[in-house]
Amino acid sequence: MPPYLLRAFAALALSFASAACADPVTLRVNVFPTAKILPMFAGVDKGIFAKHGLKVEVLHTENSERQREGLAAGTFDIAQSAVDNAVAMVEAAGKDVVIVMGISSGMNEFVVQPDIASVAQVRGRSLIVDAPNTAYALVAKKILLNAGLREGVDYKVKPIGRGSARLEAFFQSREHAAAVMNPPFSIL
Repeated sequence: MPPYLLRAFAALALSFASAACADPVTLRVNVFPTAKILPMFAGVDKGIFAKHGLKVEVLHTENSERQREGLAAGTFDIAQSAVDNAVAMVEAAGKDVVIVMGISSGMNEFVVQPDIASVAQVRGRSLIVDAPNTAYALVAKKILLNAGLREGVDYKVKPIGRGSARLEAFFQSREHAAAVMNPPFSIL
């Protein structure tokens, strides 16, 4: 079993074994900085994790690839992300992972520049993504394909990174026509 999995299991086991540990177990959790992680910040701020013997360090990632690399290298213990990143670690990188899942109805939206009135108007421009082969990029590509647009022919895919980087790219150039984003970036 990889060392990062052993650390994660050990931390969980210790946290359940004794909430009154003299030394809390440190868990480094890598996340995308979006509205989805607000409950984790609340748990840290309100001492909920500490009450159960955990010291949670929240680390932000730049993109999916860096998150997967960091998890495999043991830079952090847990990656909070979409499950496709775990699948990519197993299928593409040959790494072992453990998936702990929850389900939500999602907060992601397909967004376009203000001058675009239909999906077909993405033609000749860029779809900006975190990484080109992960969940939200695949969803965006399917939306464009359903509108008759083919990757590499009708539009290009441009890996930019996490939501804040995609939002910044939207403001920098109208050539960046579309993306999948979640709050707060989809609202902005």
